[in-house]
Amino acid sequence: MENVSILMYLKSRTNSKGESQIYLRLTVDGKRKETSLNRSIDPNRWDKNKQRGKGNTEAIANLNKKLVSVENNINLAEQALVNNHIRVTVESLMNKYTGVKEKIHTLIEVFEYENKRIKRLVEPGTYKKYEAVLNNVKKYLVFQYKLRDIDIKSIDYQFVTDFDYYLRSERKISNNSAIRIVKTLQQIVLTTLDKGWIDKNPFLNYKVKKEKIATGYLTKDEIDTIQKKEFTIKRLDQVKDVFIVCCYTGLAYVDVNLLCKNDIVTNLDGTRWININRKKTNTFCKIPIPPIIDEIFEKYKDDPLALNSGKLLPVLSNQKMNAYLKEIGDICGIKTVLTSHLARHSFATSIALPYGLPIETLSKVMGHKSLNMTLHYGKLIETKLVSDVAKFMANLNNAIQKEGDDPISEAV
Repeated sequence: MENVSILMYLKSRTNSKGESQIYLRLTVDGKRKETSLNRSIDPNRWDKNKQRGKGNTEAIANLNKKLVSVENNINLAEQALVNNHIRVTVESLMNKYTGVKEKIHTLIEVFEYENKRIKRLVEPGTYKKYEAVLNNVKKYLVFQYKLRDIDIKSIDYQFVTDFDYYLRSERKISNNSAIRIVKTLQQIVLTTLDKGWIDKNPFLNYKVKKEKIATGYLTKDEIDTIQKKEFTIKRLDQVKDVFIVCCYTGLAYVDVNLLCKNDIVTNLDGTRWININRKKTNTFCKIPIPPIIDEIFEKYKDDPLALNSGKLLPVLSNQKMNAYLKEIGDICGIKTVLTSHLARHSFATSIALPYGLPIETLSKVMGHKSLNMTLHYGKLIETKLVSDVAKFMANLNNAIQKEGDDPISEAV
């Protein structure tokens, strides 16, 4: 429950009658708001401690009745806010007491409105993340305030930090996920700052750092183990093939799912390429097709599922694919949990860099907007270092050997 205090006091300045104006000061959780009560009194007749007039005159009695009425009306205003599931702030309480009616924009109302707009602009998978954040916010409001919604003006730094703490302590959400949720909330709330519905950015001092998490990947031997494994069950065989395609091309699930014949280009020299715009970043990718992947494409050229969908491969839903990949991993004795996205990481770490693809080129092949996005795959830095040092040492040793074989050098 919010900490509400009521103070009625005199302004120091007096009027021509020697009387001072009586003011009301409301304080809610340390924030103040004042208004005149349109009453005045001789300062000598004011009891500062009791916040009442002193004396037995009819005028003093009427004044004190008015002051009691003010307190009662404030208490009623506070209860009305609570009953209507509106958070009690100094602004909402003062407005309710004084009868000021203004359009109240609430957090859930704003979030649901923005989500409807976002739904038209992003992929279903991305939209689900916004819906998940909204659900976390709803649960927090019930947990913290016993409310279904809250005035957007109530969102302050304390709200932000308390929400962050709730995610970590009550919801047991990891550091990076908690930060992502709060940042999504920030994105929504700041739309109201631009509209003038809030006065300042409540997230301004929210300073947190994401933890660096090592990205999982398969080794080349593990990829080979899966690729060579023969499955008599059709669904497992299909999922295995799609997974191997991703391991050798770096395609994300959404991109391999959309892959069609028109995306394949054959150059004059006979090399074949995948030319697509990545769905997530809308970045153009030009990906070389190794022979092992061409064989898989050829395998499914007459597949009914692929033909009916107009796609190059019979790709199942991401949920089913990940479920079957787990089954494949168990059969092949792979300890790392297989997912469709793991193939993309494995391509970068175990296929591209070790076999000589420069990291700058890899960034383009993977459709990253910047090299920093590629370096996000933590193991790549180490892999790149080992690869570059190996080449350096080989070149250096060759140079030293040539110098040793040089007859002029020997004569000297």
